[in-house]
Amino acid sequence: MRKLLAILLVVALAVVGILIGRQSSRVDDNGHFLPPDTATLKTAKPVVRIYMENSGSMNGYVTTNSQFKNALGHLITKADGFYSGTRLDFINQGIFHTPMCDDLDNFVLNLNPASMQVGNTSSTDINKIFKMILDHTSRDTISVLVSDCMYDVDNVGNLLSAAATSTTGTFMKAIRRARDDKHEFATVIMQCMSEFSGNYYEGNQAIACNGQRPYYVIVMGNLEQVTDFCHHMELEDTATGLPGLTHKYMISSEPTWQLDNMTARIFASDFTNAVRIQANHDGLNVRKVTIDQEQSNFNFALGLGVSHLFTDLSYLLDKDNYEVEPSQYKITDVNDEAKFTECDFFRHPICVQMVVLGQNYAPQLTLRLKNKVPAWVSECSYNKRLGTLPESHQSYAIYEMVEGIYSAFYNSMDTNSRDLFQLQVKFEGYE
Repeated sequence: MRKLLAILLVVALAVVGILIGRQSSRVDDNGHFLPPDTATLKTAKPVVRIYMENSGSMNGYVTTNSQFKNALGHLITKADGFYSGTRLDFINQGIFHTPMCDDLDNFVLNLNPASMQVGNTSSTDINKIFKMILDHTSRDTISVLVSDCMYDVDNVGNLLSAAATSTTGTFMKAIRRARDDKHEFATVIMQCMSEFSGNYYEGNQAIACNGQRPYYVIVMGNLEQVTDFCHHMELEDTATGLPGLTHKYMISSEPTWQLDNMTARIFASDFTNAVRIQANHDGLNVRKVTIDQEQSNFNFALGLGVSHLFTDLSYLLDKDNYEVEPSQYKITDVNDEAKFTECDFFRHPICVQMVVLGQNYAPQLTLRLKNKVPAWVSECSYNKRLGTLPESHQSYAIYEMVEGIYSAFYNSMDTNSRDLFQLQVKFEGYE
C-alpha cells in the first residue's frame, strides 16, 4: 500500500511539473517559443517583431541622417524598452537576421546601403511580404513593417485590381486565424515623410531623387495589443514620437471604439435659430426645443468628443465621411473651431452643424461616421507609369494596396459594425 501511495505521489508531482513547464514557455502556431509572460493576454506584453524591407528602392532613405533613420531609431528603442521581447529582421524575398539586427541600440547607426545588402534585394513582392509577416503573427505578437510599399507584384504587371484582390485574401486569412484563436485582428497604416537621396525605381527604371519621399509603417496584430502599442509608442509627429508622420489609419475586424452618449452634446450657438435647446440629463437627447418660427429652417449642432479615434483630424472634419437619417436632416459643416461651454470637458471636440430643411421635424435622427478608405490615400497615390519622379507625397498604387487591406476587414465585419460609430438623438418636443 505504501509503495502504491509513493508511486501515486511521484506521478502527481510529475504532472504538476509538466503543467508548470507548459506555463513557463509556450510555442506558437509557427513553432516559435514565446516568453513566459505572454501566456495571459490581459496582463502580458507581446513580442514585437519589426521587419525592415531592404530592396534597392529603400537605399535612398539611409544614405544620410534622415527622418527615416530618426523615426526608425525611436520605434526600435521604445519597443525594446517597453515590451518583453523585440526582434528586428530584414525582409525581401525572405526573412533575414544578421548580427547587426541583434544590436538594437546601434542598428540605425550602422544602417546604410551596404549593410542592407542581405538576401535578394533586386526586387520584392509586397503581397509575399505581407504573407510572410502574417504567418509569423500570433496572438501575442505585434508585427511592424517598415517599407516604401512599392506595389510591384510578381506576375501581375499593371493588373492592380488583381494585386489588391491578392492583398485582400492574405489579410482575410489573418483575420480568420485570429478569430479561430478567439481574438480580433487590427492593422494600422501610417505614412511618414523623409529625406531621400538615391534612385527612385519605377519598375526597372531608376530615377535620381534628392528630396522628400514617403514611406510607410504598418502595424499588424491582435486588436487589444495593437491599440496598446499605439498608445505606448506615441505615434504622433513629435520629437519623441514618430518624426515625419503625416497620415494614419487604423482598421480592425471589430469597431475600434464606440461613441457613448456621455461623450456628445447638442447645443445652440451663433449659427442657430433655436431660441433654446433644453437637453435631457445626458446632454444629448432633447426634452424641448424653442424655435424661431420666422426662420424657414432649423439649425443646430452636435459636439462630439473624439480623442479615442486613431485617425487623422482631416478624416473627422470631412463631412462626406458622415451620414445622417432621416433625409430632412442635412450636415452643413464639420469643424473643430466651435467654442461652447457645454463641451469644455472634451479633449478634442468636433462640431457637427446640421439643419432641418423647412422645419420638417422628425422625432429622432441617427448620425454615423462611416468607415471608409481615407481621402489622403487617394491623394497620395498614382497608378500610371510616369517615367518621371512623382509628386513628393505620392507612392505608386498605394490606394490599391490600402483598398485591398480595407476590403479584407470590411468583408469580415457584421453589417452593424461597419460604421466607426452610430449616434442617435431624440427630440421629445418643440414649441
